[in-house]
Amino acid sequence: MKPALLQLISSHQFSGLDHEDPHTHLYTFYELCSSVGVSGADEEALFMRLFPFSLNGKAKAWLHSQPNQSLTTWRDVETKFLARFFPPSMNTKARTTIATFAQGADEPLCEAWERYKSLLRKYPNHGFEVKLQVQTFCNGLQPQTKMILDATFGGSVMFRTVEEAITIIESMASTTIRS
Repeated sequence: MKPALLQLISSHQFSGLDHEDPHTHLYTFYELCSSVGVSGADEEALFMRLFPFSLNGKAKAWLHSQPNQSLTTWRDVETKFLARFFPPSMNTKARTTIATFAQGADEPLCEAWERYKSLLRKYPNHGFEVKLQVQTFCNGLQPQTKMILDATFGGSVMFRTVEEAITIIESMASTTIRS
C-alpha cells in the first residue's frame, strides 16, 4: 500500500458526527480509491483494506465493535455503515427535503437546478423515479420561472417526456449561467 494513498484516505476521514454525511464520505472514498486504477474483485479488496483508514472517532469505534466475520464483503461493510450512520429516520428526512424542494425567491434557475441535483446526489437512496424528480423540481419553481419554462416547452413541462424535460431544463440552466 502506497503511503501517499493512505495519507490521502486518512485526510478525508469520517467520524460519525451528526453534521457529517455518510453518502458523501463513501462518494469521496470511492473517488480516492479509483485513482489506484483497479477493478472488480481487486477493487473490493482495496475498499476492504482502505476503509478503516477513512474512519475515526465514533465511526472507527463502530467498525471495531462489529463481530468477527460479520463484514466479509464490501457490500456488508457498505450496507452496515449506511444503516448505522444513515438510519431510516434520516432517509425519511432526506426524502422530505427532496419532496418539498422550492426555488428561493431570488435564486436563478441554474442555481436551483444545481441545488436540486445536489440533493439527489447527497441522498442517492431517495427512491424517487426520474419522472417524479422532474415533476418535483418543476412544482418547486417560482411561478415566474415555471411560466418561462412552460413557455420554452410550448406548453406544460409535465406533458413532455422525462428526457425532453431534462434536456430543456439543462439547456435553460446553462443559458442562465452564462447570462
